[in-house]
Amino acid sequence: MRTLRGKDPSARSLSRPWSWSALLALVLLFSVSCTLADQVQERWQERQVPGEMATLWEVYQAVSSDYGGKEAADQHKLAEGAIQGMLDTLGAEDTSFLPPDAYNVDAPNLGGVWKAWRIISRQAKETKANVTQEQLQQGAIRGMLSGLGNPYTAYLEPSRYTLEEANLHSNFEGIGAWVDLRDGKLTIVGLIPNTPAQRAGVLEGDVLLESDGKTLTGLSVTEAVLMIRGPKGTAVDLLVLRPGEETPRSVTVVRDLVEQPSALWEGLTDDFAILQITEFLDKTGNEVQEALEAIQTNGYKGLVLDLRGNPGGLLSSTTGVASQFLTEGLVLYHIDAHGNRKDFPVARSALKVEMPMVVLGNAGTASGGEVLIGALQDHKRAWFIGTRTFGKGSVNELRKLADGSGLYLTAALWYTPNGRLIEGEGLEPDHQVFNERVISQVQGELRVQVRDRQLEAAVAILEGQMSGHIPGPAG
Repeated sequence: MRTLRGKDPSARSLSRPWSWSALLALVLLFSVSCTLADQVQERWQERQVPGEMATLWEVYQAVSSDYGGKEAADQHKLAEGAIQGMLDTLGAEDTSFLPPDAYNVDAPNLGGVWKAWRIISRQAKETKANVTQEQLQQGAIRGMLSGLGNPYTAYLEPSRYTLEEANLHSNFEGIGAWVDLRDGKLTIVGLIPNTPAQRAGVLEGDVLLESDGKTLTGLSVTEAVLMIRGPKGTAVDLLVLRPGEETPRSVTVVRDLVEQPSALWEGLTDDFAILQITEFLDKTGNEVQEALEAIQTNGYKGLVLDLRGNPGGLLSSTTGVASQFLTEGLVLYHIDAHGNRKDFPVARSALKVEMPMVVLGNAGTASGGEVLIGALQDHKRAWFIGTRTFGKGSVNELRKLADGSGLYLTAALWYTPNGRLIEGEGLEPDHQVFNERVISQVQGELRVQVRDRQLEAAVAILEGQMSGHIPGPAG
């Protein structure tokens, strides 16, 4: 019986196929399980923030949560920029080791960036590239921020963050010049009188190309400024391209302690005085009040407020100054990344100047300077004479990061009391007036002087108001 059953053809036909199928199923199940495990492990790794990239993650979170620029942050561009920044830092001409399908740039939580970082780090190690993990991270941060297309959002290394903290005080060590980006070029937009830059022959309008042999092209304003600034007594070699010239010139400037009075005044005529505000610093409000008190004490009846070349500064100082010319209402309001509006009302002030005034501004007038002009225009407090302002109207917060470095983050956009957007737009003058360059020849040498048509126009308007021939801005 046992023998017959053991040789039963039907039994053999059923048992053998079942055994092989079971074995094959087990093998396939094991293979699929391993594949799924590998995918889960890979995805888990993509979601994890490498310790070497913790600061990049901190910056990404800040940008994702609080960036309030004119255009919203594009997560795809941020990730692309971070990866490109690492590749640029590595400096490899052949990037075939990192094909586009090796990572997913749209993976959540920068998963694609972490995967690319692992591949790039492995390549750096295998090729013995002269690059550190810190440098890779900093390259990734700068690349990511470049994806915003906003030159005012910038990363600061720890040493530079420490320097920048003191940037808005009334004295600092440097060359004594204001710079900003014009058509993508780092340009001198103002000079503090009797400072190293002015004494060395630097002029407003000069384009800065290099600092101590290192290019300034492509850097943010903050990064460039901090390359130029430095301790008192040290020299910096600047490569400068002057408007109208084809060949750059080298200028050596010896840094010094720059005392920057931000409010300067003098008499123009028997009736009118001019008050220049060069920047809005921590002591500007007090300096302006002292100047206005002196102007009134000396019996002047009209005021020219000169904000040409004013790059801005502290918003608190700006609103404080505006409140000395306005009686009520708003100085400005801003809207942050979350759509929240914050109003900045005119502050109560012991000094309320009521004399007729004209305000001067130009393409070098930015940020806080534009806020003040916008408030004076919207409140019908002063005529604005000059040219369109720069168009930098955003809140830039200086944040300290966990490793001691810093982030300048554009967190909100400013609007004038009547709702005019400043960022990227600038403010149009009530009367557009251009200054005139006068070329003369003295002993065979050509000399260029600037005739201040804008100031002449301001005085003419004040005279017209005093005589009743020209109405005030509310007229």
